[in-house]
This record gives sequence, C-alpha cells and structure tokens, in this order.
Amino acid sequence: MKLHSLIFSPTGTSARIADAVMSGIAASMGQCEINTIDTTLHSDTTLQFGPDDAVIIAAPVYGGKMAPIAKQRMAAISALSTPCVLIAVYGNRAFENALNDMDEFARNLGFIPVAAGAFIGEHSYSTAATPIAVGRPDATDLQAAIKFGEKIGAKLSLHDMTPADTTALHDQPSPQQSLDNFRNFVIGYQQQQKETPKQYLPVVDTDICSGCGECVSVCPTSAISDDCREVDASKCIKCCACVKSCPEGAKSLFSPFAPVLSENFNSRKSPVWAL
Repeated sequence: MKLHSLIFSPTGTSARIADAVMSGIAASMGQCEINTIDTTLHSDTTLQFGPDDAVIIAAPVYGGKMAPIAKQRMAAISALSTPCVLIAVYGNRAFENALNDMDEFARNLGFIPVAAGAFIGEHSYSTAATPIAVGRPDATDLQAAIKFGEKIGAKLSLHDMTPADTTALHDQPSPQQSLDNFRNFVIGYQQQQKETPKQYLPVVDTDICSGCGECVSVCPTSAISDDCREVDASKCIKCCACVKSCPEGAKSLFSPFAPVLSENFNSRKSPVWAL
C-alpha cells in the first residue's frame, strides 16, 4: 500500500500532525511507500488514487468547517474506493462541524474515510500578548498522533474499510461563562461590522522590514506585493503565515478575536478521534 499525505498547512501545524500520523501508520504496517502532497501554495489537479493507496487529508478549521481554500486546492482530485484519514486542526476553541464537513467532501471525491481526528494547533492569531494554544502541536500531541496512526495502520492491515463515524466526535466542553463571553463578543462584533465595517489585515513595520520576500513566498494566496508592504484584502485568508515566518518580526495582524479567544479558551484541550 502507498501512503499519501495530502495537506493544506500555511503555518505548518496541520503538516506536523499529518507527518506524525503517517509515521504511526508506517510503523504499524511495515514497509510501504510514503508520499507528501502539499497543496498550500498550489493545486494539484492531476492526482488520482485507487484502492491500493491510503491518503491522509489534513487541513485547518475555519469557522467550524474545513478551510474553504483547502477544498478548492483539493477539489479536482479523484479517488476510487481509496481509504482516507481525515484530520481537522483547530486553535483550541472548537472544531464544531469540521470533521463532518471533511467527511462529506472526501466521500464526494471517491474516498472512504476510515478514520478521523481533531487535533490542536497554535492559533493563527496567537501572539505573545494574546497566547492561544502556543507551541501546539507539542510533544504530547505528536505522540498521540503517532498512536492514532498505529491504530489506523492496524485497521488497514486487516483490510477493514469500515467508515469512521464523524458524527460521534464532539468538542470537549468549555466553561459556560467562556462560551457566553465569546457568543456576546461575536454578536457585538457582527453588529459593529454592520454599522462601521472594518478590515483587519497583516501590516508591516517598514522600519525593520528587510524586504527579504519570505512573507511573499509563504503566502498561500499570493496576497502580498513583491515589496512585502501591501496586502490584497480580496485574497488574504488571515492564516498569518506571513506573520509567523517573518525573520525580522516585521509583520503583525491585529484581530479583535485574539483577546477574547486567549482569555476564554486557554484550558488545554486534547485530540479526539474515531476509527
């Protein structure tokens, strides 16, 4: 069996988890060919998978669903009764309907989702002032991902194609006060946006920007101008790859969501999965 990792991972968190799951599968199954397909910067519309392949599909959660751009990058891929593993990565608040959304997406491409898991990655909006799941996935997360992969490998070794039930996976509960705080914030934010719409985009400190172009090279939507100074609002998905990759620390993104997320969802959540 050939193992493939199909990822969309602007800041690398989904990729790290997918790699750990892949290593667990490979360790459990023994000798197998391994291939990584990174759609973060481009689509690959020529891919076709068959029953002798197994594919990990890993992507971040946006608004409780699979990131729309990840769907766009993978939409033309086709599969024929190919077992797949779904991995949704979220920033410690909630993955909501993301795995069910991924399940429907994968099935429509011809995959059979035999396993699914939700893992935590450092939130795109996390900063020193507003930490949100800093450093995750950490060693504990990656060890859990390897264990998950080993279980998947054992299932695949038995040629067990029983679909995983993503509807059985639910978010770990947060304190009711935290949920109420977040809900009230969102209501207020939406009302404010109706009255006085405002865009929040990455900005650059021109005093320290060296113009190295690293932010341009990692932007998954080509939203940043060649001189690193302008951002196309129609393209930016606020993944913060530019912010986290800037070697000079010249990039930043202010989001009004960051403080409320940091204050109300700082209790560590753990991965959940189903096979």
